[in-house]
Amino acid sequence: MHKLPHLYRNRLGVYYLRLKRNGQEAKRSLRTKDFKQAKIWALAFNLELAMTQPSPEDFDLNVEKLKKLDLILPDGTQLRDIKTDEDVRLAKALIGDRLSAAVAASPPLDFPIFSPSVAAAIAAQAANSAPKKKGKPFSEVAARYKKEKKLDNTPRTITAKESAFADFKKRHGDRPIEEYALEDAIAHKDALIDDGASASRVNAKLSFLRDLFAYAISNGVREGPNPFETAKVSSKSKLEQQKRSYKPFTATDLATIFDPLAYSARMDKPHYHWLPFLALYSGARLEELASLPLNNVQCEGGIWFFEIEKAKNANSQRRIPLHQTVVASGFLGYVQKLRDSRATQLFPELKPGANGYGKNVTRRFADYLDERFITDDRKVFHSFRHTFIARMTELNTHPAMLMALVGHYDQAKVDFSSAHFANYQHAKPLAELKATLDRFDLALPLAF
Repeated sequence: MHKLPHLYRNRLGVYYLRLKRNGQEAKRSLRTKDFKQAKIWALAFNLELAMTQPSPEDFDLNVEKLKKLDLILPDGTQLRDIKTDEDVRLAKALIGDRLSAAVAASPPLDFPIFSPSVAAAIAAQAANSAPKKKGKPFSEVAARYKKEKKLDNTPRTITAKESAFADFKKRHGDRPIEEYALEDAIAHKDALIDDGASASRVNAKLSFLRDLFAYAISNGVREGPNPFETAKVSSKSKLEQQKRSYKPFTATDLATIFDPLAYSARMDKPHYHWLPFLALYSGARLEELASLPLNNVQCEGGIWFFEIEKAKNANSQRRIPLHQTVVASGFLGYVQKLRDSRATQLFPELKPGANGYGKNVTRRFADYLDERFITDDRKVFHSFRHTFIARMTELNTHPAMLMALVGHYDQAKVDFSSAHFANYQHAKPLAELKATLDRFDLALPLAF
């Protein structure tokens, strides 16, 4: 099929006709994204244009553009290889006779180039056309999307998405999902920037909306393209360069944090007391430990370990053996007391919130750092994880083993094709993991 003269499609997929008159370009939307429908209107337009040219030269020029155009109408009528003025007249007659049956919706009637007979057919079709079914509103599509995403997104991610969707609806209304266009995406991005959000924050919210509209397209409630496909404020590499990463704790920091008198006085509840200690000697994330069910503290073959199931992503689900220092502490006694009391969580006093289980722990620990005059804002609870990884790296721990312990198998920059590396990618035996973990050798002044 050759491209029809004067027929174009805009970036949103809507077809329109374009014609120059007296040096001015006129554009008229055909109000359809269906190519089969649009090509019928375009052929009708081009046939009318060819028949109304003021001179034989203009006629020949327009007929030349219509050569080798093929069209099959819904009733099976075929138009092929238009070459002469007689071909044009016959095609025009066929189009005029079948127009109301062939076209599912009416374009605007403000193209005077259509003859009265064709215009009448258009008007008749418009009168007889069934009203277009109203599309699903944004809020309804968002609700279905969230229900599906709860199957594989963390509660924290779902909450962030809900916030992003609510903000978009507040700014741009709860319209049918197919009505939103690129202009809405750009306007929303600009509004987020004007509100003072950081580049990473803006991109995160835009990515949630991009995923929602992709869901709408793939589930048939909206036609493409995705208005948020290119909406972002900076490249990922530039944002990574701007990010201020966390810093590990030094030996002096650890001595200050775990000072026996200060620590016992301020970190005076089980979750405040144990979580920093466990994070340091496991490299686990706060949320992984804070949300841990009691049954996920297990023993196999004489080796105690954490079964991390509720992790940041699927790659982070793993077994973490308890470090020899943890086993020698009073932690297992604490676990046994919980079991005797029929508790179900490792830290029963922690309740899930919008940001997970560890919010109060993060706040208390931040206040404690300030009290201990550790004021660098890059040193936070998550620094325990950085401390663990940094020290294990200094000890020349094999990357595959370290990644198995901390749940970093999603690192795209690691070359897994190396045979040396691939040999370590089997499921790690607990004994092998524990032998690696026990190499971590930072000592604390506080006897747990």
